[in-house]
Amino acid sequence: MAECVVATTGCRPVLEALVGVPFTEGNRIDVLKNGAQTFPALLAAVSAARRTVDLLWFAWEGGAVAGQVADALAERAAAGVRVRIVLDDFGGRHIRQADLRRLRGAGCTVVFYRPVPSMRPTVWNLRTHRRVLVCDDTVAFTGGTGIDRMWSGRGDRPGDWRDTAFRVQGPAVAGLRAAFVSSWMQAAVRLRGDLVSDRDEFPPLEAAGNSAVQVLHPPSQPGWNEAAVAIAVLLHTARGTVRITTPYARLPGWLLDLVGDTAGRGVRIQLLVSGPHVARPGVHLQGETQFQTLLDAGVEIWRYQPALLHAKVVTVDGAVAMVGTTNVDTRSLALNEQVSLMIEDRAVVAVLDAHFDDDLAASERVLPEAWRARGVRRRALETAAELVGRPLRGWGALGLAGRVP
Repeated sequence: MAECVVATTGCRPVLEALVGVPFTEGNRIDVLKNGAQTFPALLAAVSAARRTVDLLWFAWEGGAVAGQVADALAERAAAGVRVRIVLDDFGGRHIRQADLRRLRGAGCTVVFYRPVPSMRPTVWNLRTHRRVLVCDDTVAFTGGTGIDRMWSGRGDRPGDWRDTAFRVQGPAVAGLRAAFVSSWMQAAVRLRGDLVSDRDEFPPLEAAGNSAVQVLHPPSQPGWNEAAVAIAVLLHTARGTVRITTPYARLPGWLLDLVGDTAGRGVRIQLLVSGPHVARPGVHLQGETQFQTLLDAGVEIWRYQPALLHAKVVTVDGAVAMVGTTNVDTRSLALNEQVSLMIEDRAVVAVLDAHFDDDLAASERVLPEAWRARGVRRRALETAAELVGRPLRGWGALGLAGRVP
C-alpha cells in the first residue's frame, strides 16, 4: 500500500504546488441543482448583460429550453451586446438549424470547435467538453448541464437528467473567461477572432463571497492534465470521506490503484453513478468492468434510480470540492478539454454533501456478493464494451493511461 505523505498538509497548498495555479479569495459560488434552478439563473444573467456574452458549450440540441436560450442570446446581440458562441462540433452537432439561423441573424458569432470530419483526423477524438458562460466579465457559469430538454427538469424522473451547475462571482470569473478564450481562439482564429476588442473592459473583480477557488482548464490533448493531478491530490490528502458523483467511472490503472490505496488506509469512499437510466450503455458497461475491484477494495458503489445521473462532483472531508465538467473517467482525465473548479468553502461543500445524501436516498447500493454473482451474459457485454471503447477513450494516452487505458 502506498503511504500517504501529504495527509496532514491539507489540500490547498498541495494543489497550488503541483498544479501551479493559485486559489483566489472572495468568490461567491451558488450551487444550482438541476435545470429547474440552472436555466432561470443562466437566462437572467444573459438578459442582464450590457457589453459582452461569451458562451462555450459542449451539448446543445433542442426542446423549449434551447429555444429560450437562443432567444435570450439573440435579443442581446440585436441590442448591441457582443455575443460569441463556441460549440463543440460533436456535442453541438444537433443544434436546431432554426436556432442557429436565429443566433447568426441577430448578430451572434457562432463557431464550431474542431469540425468532424476535417483535414486534421488526429484531433477528431479530442473534444471540448467545457460549459462556460461569462456575462460582462463579472458573472460566470459552469457545470455539466447541456442545452436540451433533458436538462430542463428536476432530475427525479426518467427523461429529466440529474445535474449540477454553478454560478460564480468574484476573482474566479477570470479563470472561467480564460477557459472560454483558449477555445475561442482555436475555433475562430481564421474568422479574425480578435483576442481583445473595444468591448473588453477587464473590470476589477471585487470580492463577492467567502469561497477560495482554483480554476483549472485542462486542454484537449493526450497525456496528464490538471484534472488528473487534482483528483490524485484529493485522494492523497483525504482523511475521512471522499464522495464522488459521476455518470460513470472507468478509471485509468493508476487511479484505480490510488482509490484502492486510499480506501485501504481507512478513508470512506462513496461512488455514486447512474443506475438503470443511461444515454450510452456501452460507456457505462466499460466502467462496470471495474466494479468488483472497487468493491473488493472497500469502496461503496451506489446507483441512482429515478433518472440519468449526469453531475460531476467530488467532495473531500466536508472541506473541499472539485466540480465542473470533468467525469471521473479516462476520456475526461486524458483527452477532452475540461473546466474544473476546486472550491475550499465548508458552506458550499455542505450544500453539495446534502445533495449527495438526497441522491443516495434515491439510489441502490451495489453489494459485492450480488455483483460477483451477475450472469455470464452481463460479463460478456462488459468485456465487449471494454474492448470496443479503448480507442475512443484514449488508447495510447501517454503519461496517463498507457497503451491499454
